[in-house]
Amino acid sequence: RPISINHKMFLQYTTEVTQDLLEHLHDTFFPCLFQQLIDKNIEIRTFFLNGQCFSMAICSTFDKQTQIDFRRYNDRHPNRCLPYQLPLDIENKISLLMDKMRLNCGSLDLILDNHGTYYYLEVNPVGQFGMVSYPCNYNIEKEIAEFLIKE
Repeated sequence: RPISINHKMFLQYTTEVTQDLLEHLHDTFFPCLFQQLIDKNIEIRTFFLNGQCFSMAICSTFDKQTQIDFRRYNDRHPNRCLPYQLPLDIENKISLLMDKMRLNCGSLDLILDNHGTYYYLEVNPVGQFGMVSYPCNYNIEKEIAEFLIKE
């Protein structure tokens, strides 16, 4: 979510830490998380609802602007987004995680690398689902409504 200060927008995104960036870094800076660069094939957004996963592949690696993080949107050439079926063992791990966290819904971010390894990045318990539902025709709104009627 963008942060607005004095009519300026500040966006949060992931960037590669290069030697040049390190050389120009001040001695003090805002707390950050550093991790090894993943040889990414696709980014995956999964909306989880009561044991069911709705996943979307984001083909962001073909565009230099979105190669590291698709949130550095290229409005001229948007990334291709496709329905995606996670392997059953990954879906089972997501279900276990959500159960342990006592969440019945949420949005998860994953990466699939070029060697077939899945990396879990985070879960957003607020569970934004529109960015997955609309491009993939999942009709998650209907699924949520039916879930709420049952409860």
